[in-house]
Amino acid sequence: MNDKQINKDENLIAHCGLYCGACPSFTSGKCDGCRGNSAKSAIVYKQCKVKPCCVENGFFTCADCTIYASTKECKKYHPLLLKVASWVESSDRSKAIEMIKTKGVTEFLTFMKDKNWVIFKTKDTFFNKRYGKKLNEKYNQ
Repeated sequence: MNDKQINKDENLIAHCGLYCGACPSFTSGKCDGCRGNSAKSAIVYKQCKVKPCCVENGFFTCADCTIYASTKECKKYHPLLLKVASWVESSDRSKAIEMIKTKGVTEFLTFMKDKNWVIFKTKDTFFNKRYGKKLNEKYNQ
């Protein structure tokens, strides 16, 4: 696969709402994505607690969760290290889950492809200026 190509396959949506189709590790062939079971699957996220929970409960993503009303209530979804990383990167995985719940997988995939985002960006900062305008401009339309 060309490292500039972005795939819109719904199986490239991680259980937590990340979009593997725009991930540099995936597009360069270094990772098989979060849903795979090979040795190259989700290389960076080997400690993920979300995938086993979704698989065990039969959820495609956390958007299907019937255990919690919101991902903010789930400790598996919001461990401390990811809270810190989200703050530093000005990102919010839970916005992806909200969009999947309200607008569906197809619109989510189109949005993520258009933005070329792996994770939702919440504001333009030094860390994410290259990703374009704020999420709210398109997400709230």
